[in-house]
Amino acid sequence: MQTNRRHINKQFLLKCLIIAFLMFQGCRTVGPKKIPADQFDFNKAINEASSEQLLLNLVRLRYSEQPTFLKVGSIVNQYTRSGSANVLGGIGDGINGNTLSTGGGVSWSNTPTITYLPISGQEFSRNLLTPIPPWSLLGLIQSGWPIELVMTTAVWSVNGVFLEVARPSGRRIADPEISELIDIWQFLGENGMIGLRRGIKNPDIIKLFFQKTENQEYLEKISRFKDIIHLDAHADSFNIKYGLIQENATEIAMITGSVWEIMLNLSWYFEVPPEHVTDGRTTQGFSAQDSTVVAPINVLYAKEEPKDAIIKVFTQDHWFYIDNNDRNSKRYFSFLQLILSLSENQSQAQGPALTIPTN
Repeated sequence: MQTNRRHINKQFLLKCLIIAFLMFQGCRTVGPKKIPADQFDFNKAINEASSEQLLLNLVRLRYSEQPTFLKVGSIVNQYTRSGSANVLGGIGDGINGNTLSTGGGVSWSNTPTITYLPISGQEFSRNLLTPIPPWSLLGLIQSGWPIELVMTTAVWSVNGVFLEVARPSGRRIADPEISELIDIWQFLGENGMIGLRRGIKNPDIIKLFFQKTENQEYLEKISRFKDIIHLDAHADSFNIKYGLIQENATEIAMITGSVWEIMLNLSWYFEVPPEHVTDGRTTQGFSAQDSTVVAPINVLYAKEEPKDAIIKVFTQDHWFYIDNNDRNSKRYFSFLQLILSLSENQSQAQGPALTIPTN
């Protein structure tokens, strides 16, 4: 009898230790270990979703349809792990055998809650329909973004010198001087001869200025720059404003696009299935009318799902996509995403929100 009790005690102690270990594992914190993996997964998913949404809206604009924007407002991920255990036992009377039963378990759950915010109303007007301030775009140029990328994407004119417009309303070929202006601007910027600064008396005034120099090559470039956009040959700084026509020779008047206009303009470079033009779903694009036009974002289409696409969406009975090997298109698309991000209101939206718990 004493031997049986010692045997029972050993079994009891061993199983209690196992159960205690299971309960400890079930109750210990799991958040820190999950952060790296979950952050990467959510980051990847949000990036893919926002890219596909942007491409879908570009295609919608190409077909004269209303684009819709839905952004992720917040992600709350809750982890739960718990453990349970029970022990039942008894000692027999020598006739009936000794009994000892144990039980336990560990449960785990992961319940992320994602909040989606539709962009509408005042936020839609402010973020998508308001022209981007010229000084914001020039600030991007000064910080290192290629002037050709910034200008051809978001600017329509500089002191009455016009860039290319692809959308049906106001469609035109760029003035010959604009390519020369962009090349000179890029050259002067790379050599530190052109920059931006705030007005001394009025900080709200942004000025473009040229560095003093005795270098003949730089002086010739600066002179030609001023000549193309009708600037005072003897002035070294010029006020920047939004507008079509400069009031005097010390101003640089720029017409810039809103995010909506920029997207609409880029969409009309896209090629579409010929039958969609014939059927009246859309009309002929800009590149189809002029063989010399190079689409900033070359969106392709196919009946079958493309294999080597960096971004793809299915709409209008076709796959529309950007090829992963098309660096120029990816470059312009990334810049468009940057402009869209910069235009978003940084304050919390007060509009309706759609919250979806996912399992």
